[in-house]
Amino acid sequence: MSHLLAEIGLRLVKAGAAGVLGLILYLVLTGPLANAESVELALLCWLSAAAFIVLVETSPI
Repeated sequence: MSHLLAEIGLRLVKAGAAGVLGLILYLVLTGPLANAESVELALLCWLSAAAFIVLVETSPI
């Protein structure tokens, strides 16, 4: 049971990290780079951050 809770916790941490990285990317894109704010841009930022986390997690280095 503790392994299941650890796995759930790890997945929640990854989702939270993707949310934080996505928020930073969104703020950079809408602030200094002056892109229009939209829900689509926010979702794309979150997905990009999640993809980055997966790439870092599975890198062979």
